[in-house]
Amino acid sequence: MGGVIPLGIPPAHNMMEVTLVGPGYGECIILHIGNGSWVIVDSCLSADSRPAALAYFQDLGLNPSEVVRLIVATHWHDDHIRGMGKLVEVCNNAMFCCASALRKQEFLAMMDATASRPMSQVGSGMQEFYKVRSLLEERFSKPVFAIANRRIFSQDNCEIWSLSPFDKEVDSFLQGIDHLRPQARETKRRIPTLTPNKVAVVLLIKIGNTAVLLGADLEGSGWLEILDAPERPSCKASFFKVPHHGSQNAHEDRVWNEMLHSDPIAALTPWRRGGRSLPTESDVKRVLSFTRKAYATAPRDISSHKPARNRNRTVVRTIREVSRRISRIVQPPGMIRLRKEFGSQTDWNIETFESACQLANY
Repeated sequence: MGGVIPLGIPPAHNMMEVTLVGPGYGECIILHIGNGSWVIVDSCLSADSRPAALAYFQDLGLNPSEVVRLIVATHWHDDHIRGMGKLVEVCNNAMFCCASALRKQEFLAMMDATASRPMSQVGSGMQEFYKVRSLLEERFSKPVFAIANRRIFSQDNCEIWSLSPFDKEVDSFLQGIDHLRPQARETKRRIPTLTPNKVAVVLLIKIGNTAVLLGADLEGSGWLEILDAPERPSCKASFFKVPHHGSQNAHEDRVWNEMLHSDPIAALTPWRRGGRSLPTESDVKRVLSFTRKAYATAPRDISSHKPARNRNRTVVRTIREVSRRISRIVQPPGMIRLRKEFGSQTDWNIETFESACQLANY
């Protein structure tokens, strides 16, 4: 690990960057692929409710409409897509990519149904996808659809491959989604997620002799399909974005043994919702059994959804004498940033910001 670089200093043009942002519910990955070009994978919100990627570009003094070349939505779950509509609106020169399953009539019909019948105030990833589709149609811009082992982007020495989803998983997804469509006169509700998530877009980014593997939230047999596909690019990655917040249902030993260098850098975002959380203690131990260089964007005791603590009434009354209201301080997203010069044989420079920590200290 090299010296700490101030957060607001952009990478050099000959430097690769991978930055993982996670506030405790949500995830975004920001990549510099060389020569001032950037890629954004998924979206989450910063403490001021802006898309975290836009807040980061402002810190770097960069105009996202000029520098972002590609935006990828790995799947439609809320914790990976909040703010995606705004992201696509601002980054108006970027290509947009999503899973091939999300172009199918079954998904589009459900998207239209949710747009005409808004879900609960919690929101829905469907709503964000509807915003994205509307923006792309206004621009007469066609998205790129990710399928297994497709090169979805190339520039200079950079190649980005989608390693999933496979046709079988797409068909299974479409069979399960139709019954979720809201019906006429049905009570307003939030669209649930489908599990296991087998249609998430796993990405492999190659720049010269360096590769990173972004696992999205792929679960179940989806990983076995990737591993057994003869068309898969054969390179091994030195960085791994651990899928599905480190959950056991997204783990496959063969990924660590066949797709990654030994003792790779691994990073994950925690997930906390409704009293449940990931990773569990056993998840942490499992990840650490494969690498010593593992990180999380937030420690276990920080959550964006902690219940309000019961306070002594006298304390509350005293506070209100000097303040009109009591509000909870929103924890800024944690951030893990890796940088490395193209072609360099040295290790990644790893930096952590805000609440991000080594997984061993989670």
